[in-house]
Amino acid sequence: MLTLVLAACSKGTDAPPDAGPPPKSPAAHLQALKGEVTLERDGKAAAAQLGYLFVGDALETGESGEAKVRFPGGRFVEVSPDARFTLAEGEGGLVLNVARGLVLTRVPNEPSAGPGEKAEAQVSLSILTPFGLTRIGKSEVAINVGKDSASVEVKIGMIELVSRNGEVTQATAGQKVALGTKPPMVLPTVQVVIWAGGKAELKKKDSKAWVPVGKKPLTLAEGDLMRVKEGRSTLQPEGSGTRLVFARGAEVGFAGSGSADGIEETRVELKKGELSGVLAPGKKSRVRLGGGLALLSDLGGQFTLTRTASGYDVNALAGDLKIEREGAAPKLLEGGQSAKVGAKEVEVTEAARDQLTLPSRPGLKVFHSGVGRLSVVWDGEEGKAYRVEVASNPSYTDPLLAGVVHHRFLSVPVPSRGNLYWRVFDGEKELDRGSAYFAPEARSGGELDLRRNEVQDGADKTTIYYQDRPPAVTFTFVPEPGAAKHKVSVFKEGELGSPLVERSVQESQVVLDGALAEGRYLWSVTPLDARGAGLKGGKMNKLEIVYDNAVPNLTIKSPKNGDPGGAAVPVVGIAPVGAKVFVNGKPLELDDKARFNTRAAPLPGGRLVFRMVGKNGAEVYTVRTVRR
Repeated sequence: MLTLVLAACSKGTDAPPDAGPPPKSPAAHLQALKGEVTLERDGKAAAAQLGYLFVGDALETGESGEAKVRFPGGRFVEVSPDARFTLAEGEGGLVLNVARGLVLTRVPNEPSAGPGEKAEAQVSLSILTPFGLTRIGKSEVAINVGKDSASVEVKIGMIELVSRNGEVTQATAGQKVALGTKPPMVLPTVQVVIWAGGKAELKKKDSKAWVPVGKKPLTLAEGDLMRVKEGRSTLQPEGSGTRLVFARGAEVGFAGSGSADGIEETRVELKKGELSGVLAPGKKSRVRLGGGLALLSDLGGQFTLTRTASGYDVNALAGDLKIEREGAAPKLLEGGQSAKVGAKEVEVTEAARDQLTLPSRPGLKVFHSGVGRLSVVWDGEEGKAYRVEVASNPSYTDPLLAGVVHHRFLSVPVPSRGNLYWRVFDGEKELDRGSAYFAPEARSGGELDLRRNEVQDGADKTTIYYQDRPPAVTFTFVPEPGAAKHKVSVFKEGELGSPLVERSVQESQVVLDGALAEGRYLWSVTPLDARGAGLKGGKMNKLEIVYDNAVPNLTIKSPKNGDPGGAAVPVVGIAPVGAKVFVNGKPLELDDKARFNTRAAPLPGGRLVFRMVGKNGAEVYTVRTVRR
């Protein structure tokens, strides 16, 4: 390696006693500048001027400042806005000590010289950041130093990186490396895309304009910013099991994604708002959030994270997490627990049930106008680890939640409309399962019209209750790849020789309106090729249609959503004959005509949860919310 010498020293070997220290040799040349650029030399700072730079000099750019520095042999360093570096000497050459910002190094094909200089070999240059050292050699790199990490992108050649604890990593052209991780993480080129489920905007790192995100996914790059105006937007690295969902009001910066030592890592900076994270089951995953904070999962799971004035609120919905903070020991957050993460402390809160709780059983119905979360409860031992899965279909493809909890209940997000299916495992043994249908209340003010019912292929058994006349039944299924059509066959129980109804359709559903009376049925879906031949046999599903006056209709006349609240509010309505009705867990007294007229205390937040149990055990929940 060559040590930089830009100016000849005196040829004399002896200096007079009063000659003072020898003059400094130039280390580099400030060749171009733009905007606000400051030079600090010998403890004094002033506006930078074109000319030589010396060891010990510090160069700093403002928000609109840029600089270009030339080193011996023709190497250039381009300095971005809001950056700072200091020139120093190290073993065998110069060290560029970068405190913050982006610097880009470029090298010529052959050694070159500036005006009035002789051609000379390139000086050995290393770049030091707060997170480690980068030995450049004959290569081109872009280094971006942030608050809690530094990223190094190799443009040309090969580099060597040394972390703060002395671990050495090599990277070649096309690779990116994250310094500040243990060990440094080599990031392959990964496409990261974002889908807008509502209204979202994106600002590319080199742009000042926000542009709308359309329905098609957009590719993200390091430094891009995104904000969600309405609905929810999803960020997911290609091939990764990690998925981050951002709610309305969230603003986030993307800082990279990659994998090293079996850990998938995604780096974002949540500037404000809330995100929900889904981590791949059975894999190690880490989400870095800026400010030295990271969430590590060994086996996958789900969490929510909210930015607060003092830090973050973290909820481990399913699966255990380790909260990692710079300079502190990791803190375990078990599935179901919550934590407040501040600048100095992590305060863990034990899991608590939500206001609305459902027993773990199939066929429940919940009518609501905006319940955020509820708890599913099952029989078991307290403090024991249970593995849980929650999905929107009975086949549990693409589960919404999957992981471990350490108590006998699970907190789940509530869909505005649709189904949830869940199952609970004790080790490998399935302990319990259940399902619920969710929808807003009917507009009739309490008359629950359940005439249209959906049954899905893959459900072992579905029971439909009706009151007035036989209901419309919608049979739905997942299309078989390569099938031209699908044949849906419905048989009466015990009469499999001849189908009662048979339909061949190109869609993924069949609607039978009033064609099936009270009784028990079997039905199946068979994929067909273009000639009408079956590609494979269909699984038989059970369906039962039951006339029962006691199940569907609970009429609640008061309170209505948005009515005035208070310590107690009027609770007035009519229940089906033979039903039992509870409000906020307390039974309501019914007269001989199944009417109720009383007062009840709302739960915190102004919520009243009505639970109706039919004479056959079927349960329907209705949630009303009054003003606080």
